[in-house]
Amino acid sequence: MQSTQLPPELEEWREKICAWAKDYGLDFYETIFEVLDWNQINMVASYGGFPNRYPHWRFGMEYEQLSKSYAYGLSKIYELVINNDPCYAYLLHSNKMVDQKMVMAHVFGHCDFFKNNTFFGPTPKNMMDQMANHKIRVQRYVDQIGFDKVESFVDNCLSIENLIDYQRPFFKEKRSEKKEVVEESERHVHKLQNEKDYLEEFINPEAFLDLQKERKVEENKKKEIFPTHPERDIMGFLLKYAPLSRWEYDVLYIICKEAYYFAPQAQTKVMNEGWACVAPGTLVYTNMGLVSMEDVVSGKAKVVSDGKNQQNVYDHNIIKDHNTVKVTTHRGLELCGSNNHRILLKDGKTWKRLDELTLGDEITVSGGQELWPENYVNVSWQQQHRMSLNDAAEQANVSIDTVLRYSLGRNIRNSAQVAQVLEVYDAPENQNLPQSINKRQEIKIPEFADEMLGAFLGYMVGDGHISRVKRNLGLTTADKEQAEHFSLLSIRLFGLPTSIKWDDGRYRVLLHSEMLSDYLINHLGLTFGKSAALKEVPKVILQSPEPVVREFISAYFDSDACAGGQGVILSSMSKKMVQQVQLLLLNYNILSRARQQTGDNCWHLHIAGKSAEKYLEKIGFHLKRKQDKLEKYISDHKFFKEEDFSDEVVSLEEGVGDVYDISVEETHRYAAAGVVNHNSYWHSTIMTQKAMDASEVIDFADHHSGTMAMTPQRLNPYKIGIELFRHIEERWNKGQFGRDYDRCEDMVEKKNWDTKAGKGRDKIFEVRKIYNDVMFLDEFLTADFCRQYKLFAYSYNPLSNRYEISDRDFKIIKQKLLQSLTNFGSPIISIVDANFGNRGELKLQHTHDGVDLDIDYARETLRALFSIWKRPVLIETKVNNNIKIHKFDGDEHKTLDSKEGV
Repeated sequence: MQSTQLPPELEEWREKICAWAKDYGLDFYETIFEVLDWNQINMVASYGGFPNRYPHWRFGMEYEQLSKSYAYGLSKIYELVINNDPCYAYLLHSNKMVDQKMVMAHVFGHCDFFKNNTFFGPTPKNMMDQMANHKIRVQRYVDQIGFDKVESFVDNCLSIENLIDYQRPFFKEKRSEKKEVVEESERHVHKLQNEKDYLEEFINPEAFLDLQKERKVEENKKKEIFPTHPERDIMGFLLKYAPLSRWEYDVLYIICKEAYYFAPQAQTKVMNEGWACVAPGTLVYTNMGLVSMEDVVSGKAKVVSDGKNQQNVYDHNIIKDHNTVKVTTHRGLELCGSNNHRILLKDGKTWKRLDELTLGDEITVSGGQELWPENYVNVSWQQQHRMSLNDAAEQANVSIDTVLRYSLGRNIRNSAQVAQVLEVYDAPENQNLPQSINKRQEIKIPEFADEMLGAFLGYMVGDGHISRVKRNLGLTTADKEQAEHFSLLSIRLFGLPTSIKWDDGRYRVLLHSEMLSDYLINHLGLTFGKSAALKEVPKVILQSPEPVVREFISAYFDSDACAGGQGVILSSMSKKMVQQVQLLLLNYNILSRARQQTGDNCWHLHIAGKSAEKYLEKIGFHLKRKQDKLEKYISDHKFFKEEDFSDEVVSLEEGVGDVYDISVEETHRYAAAGVVNHNSYWHSTIMTQKAMDASEVIDFADHHSGTMAMTPQRLNPYKIGIELFRHIEERWNKGQFGRDYDRCEDMVEKKNWDTKAGKGRDKIFEVRKIYNDVMFLDEFLTADFCRQYKLFAYSYNPLSNRYEISDRDFKIIKQKLLQSLTNFGSPIISIVDANFGNRGELKLQHTHDGVDLDIDYARETLRALFSIWKRPVLIETKVNNNIKIHKFDGDEHKTLDSKEGV
């Protein structure tokens, strides 16, 4: 027997294509490929892709049809792939190499869809095993009951396998719908009239009342309709309430379970054939410094670190209200991202989803590998000034009297000019400013954040204070060296003299400038008052070149850190402050550990070993006494062992929130929050960009065009899916969406619309996750797309013996297309009464959507349902706007008017 394992050449290509698929952002279960000959693949295909299924004549009939179609050259199966974990895929042995590569690329797209699309979420991932188990159980009943009887019952079950509720897997099981009628019967029980209380027990004895209650219960039961609401899940309803034997129940359960397993493939056939993020505040290492993911997505930074090298960002995406996982590590690093976001494990090769992480997993720790901005940040600031009426008169080039006359409603010559100036004067942002602001002393404002401003801010964030009550700001320190340095920086940066006082064992350096306080608070984001727990690294520092960051950290550590026998320990009441400093240090390849102290809840950042040595070498202290202690710590150790840039997961917390993603060139990864993250149609993209040799172009184009062909008689989901995904990607790359685009009425402008938005790749990943076919086409099928791909409504003309275009109207085309996909073209049928006429009959109702019910189909369905329900079955439908009821009582079919059916 021929081996089904991949030959060496194919296995080599499988590994390459698998790696390329992952680089493009696809996320799939392990995929096992086998090579089958045409007879074997037809056999597997006839069983729905599963090698083991229960015996039934339908599978044999499908095998014969596939075999003859292949033998006569009418069709050929290129691939089969099964939604399972691991996924199983089958290649046809006789295919050319270009076909095998195309199929493998296509399969990985399917597997990504199986794993990530919402509608596949509830499906079992061990269906290969379950199908084999189903086969054993059905075969057992065949042996016990007899082949003919079991096959007949399977026939009836398969006849109604489409009568399920495709939304049921997403809802919790309903409670029993049977109503409790006892209390009502007690409240409304009929009693004989009695005018004498003492005769009550004789006129209405207890036995009489009990009899009345029983009658009331029976009357209520007759009036009661069950189920209380139309029930779409007919197979599930029969499992609960039909009078089935044990083996019949099991067979119906098997077929119902398999029907729900295959349902998402029907719901997403167009998309599936055509076919990770972090919280917005996550800090990313970029060429513009440590920038939030939200700012990266908005275009603030175009280059990121992948943990080793610089890479360009070429795309981005935002997903609202996504399931998230917050990861905390032993070192205190925190990352919050979408549940399917992947991070790099310790081995440097394996990626793992956040929702697959377990406590104790070890992940790679990384900074930006010393990726720093090149230019100083502009921090110039327009000092605030309150406009007075004199200022208004001067700007309008009139006298103050003229302004006052205009204010009183009198006519003046330059009324328009005065009105414009007074509009600024009367604005809340001017009126809310205190008049005393004009008396404030002007100060010198630096144009850029240089090393001096970095050190000044380091001191302010550490031991500094800003008091709005006392109207001063300054520094409190026990070190004269630090006090003098801070005073010198104040003079050089802002031209402000300081006062230095020795007070109770500390130096107090004070500055009196409300203008400087405004600048530091309103422009640079410093906190004021009692705000130790709210402090954070100023944004200007996060986005500054390395020398500025170094001066900031050194000055800040002079204030809030100590050095000694344990290395360097920074203390702060602010968790955010400690975490931001930890990420800045990682960019120097300095490891640290953040943890909260149990006593005072203060946060400590501990730097030890080799990282303390790096800190001394790359940053150090300004204060000599602390620098000396750090040097002693280093010299007391002959050597430090090399550090392990990995960390252990110690906490996982689920949540929901908006998440942001970027796409990174070449390596498709980026360093953020101290870890390495993976960024977030697929066979043609992989084939044309990666897997195809020049000699295979003609064969690929030939076979691909055949796969993409459409005819009037058949909607090709493969063609529609892949082209619509390409259409979406192009639209979102060019910014052809949103209010401005929708309101544009200039057809030429709309056709050439291109904002360089670059959001296409992430948009199709978002669509892949949360849409099914109906939602997909309803949302994204446009008139332009229909015109481009010649999608028309067709009807058969018996005179010409061919299909002809019946309509070119976009709305009608879209309506017919959605109608064909809604419930997959099958009629929508519900159970409306399981005790119709109080006779235990099962009444169904057809939801008429413009297409009449196929009577032959309906009769066969009624016959199958009768065999299971074992009582007469009816279905109500509409014929020429008249209500008709079709009924099968076990012997004959009848068609009744609505009144006759009662």
